[in-house]
Amino acid sequence: MQPIPGPSAPAAAEDPFGAFKSEFNEPPQAPSANPYAAPVTSHSHASVSAGGYQPTAADFGEVFSHAWQAFKPNIGVLVGATVILFGVSFLINVITSVFNGMGQQNDQMGLLLLGTLVSLFGSFLNMFLGIGMARICLGAARFQPVNVGMLFSGMDVILPVFGASILFAMGMFAGLLLLIIPGLIFMLLLWPHYYFIVDRQCGVMESFSRAFAVGKLNWLTSIVLAIAAMAIFVAGLLALGVGLLFAAPFVGVMVATTYLMMKGERPGQPGIPQSGASQPAF
Repeated sequence: MQPIPGPSAPAAAEDPFGAFKSEFNEPPQAPSANPYAAPVTSHSHASVSAGGYQPTAADFGEVFSHAWQAFKPNIGVLVGATVILFGVSFLINVITSVFNGMGQQNDQMGLLLLGTLVSLFGSFLNMFLGIGMARICLGAARFQPVNVGMLFSGMDVILPVFGASILFAMGMFAGLLLLIIPGLIFMLLLWPHYYFIVDRQCGVMESFSRAFAVGKLNWLTSIVLAIAAMAIFVAGLLALGVGLLFAAPFVGVMVATTYLMMKGERPGQPGIPQSGASQPAF
């Protein structure tokens, strides 16, 4: 009499969860034979997808190296977008100055009011183009295709960015009133909120929560980033000012790279697809 065979284990291909395995849901490893050994984890150098989020301590040396590798192949688009940004800002300032000068010279309130309206419109336009520039820098940092047209892609988040900018400015002002240092700490911890909104990661309030979570792990990296950015801008100014056309976009890519690595995303190198990455379309 033959024994009835028991149910066999399902083949690997039949595993209903096989398609969803990743480094974040893989089964825990067996405990080490040494009870005093450091725990082994696959998350020590974790990488999340473009839409993922895992607060991670970023290394500035890695940030700088990656930003330079991302900047070089996109220098034409980045510099071109920067020229447009500088040109629009310069034009708005000239028009505002002309209206204000004519209004003061002729004592005409209408011209002064018109100058004020042009200035407000310029602020809105700079915010709109700034979102697009940030997205170009994010795309470059992810080694995605970028183009100058992305400069005009910011209308979908203009209101959240405006609201968050007001809250951030109020927090900065309150902190600066408290002997300056709290304001600087506020800025160092929460500056990534802007990129969480621009990158379509979350809304206004959650952006500050996430920014604090990544900021408290990277306050020293943020200090080094600020010092490096100032040094690069000074170098651009010393190059007859023309260097700013290259310094400004490089700093933009460097800041975008820092944000990505702080939230746990490690963008792939050119030609090497980032596993599991769900790239946002602009």
